[in-house]
Amino acid sequence: MPRLRWILFWAMVALFFAVFSTAMIRERRRVAELSQAVSLKEEELRKLSDDLERSRQKLEFYGTDKGKARLARDQFNLVFPGERIYRLSVESDDILPESGR
Repeated sequence: MPRLRWILFWAMVALFFAVFSTAMIRERRRVAELSQAVSLKEEELRKLSDDLERSRQKLEFYGTDKGKARLARDQFNLVFPGERIYRLSVESDDILPESGR
């Protein structure tokens, strides 16, 4: 009978270590996956924070008189009173070769 007890004891110990080691391996994999997911989210958060900061800077700039003037010039082609507008036109007598179809 003592021999059977030792066999059962060691079988239970082996079963415990098998279950415990399997659980540990699964948890380590899960921790690695979650760490990678957190890293990706942190990178995304950093990019979004940078975009937000750039947008705030643009908003602050276009709130000034200089920013409004630049916006008017770039988007609406407006000029200050007294400024001259020069129109450049390029005329070329070059004939482009026709492509063979």
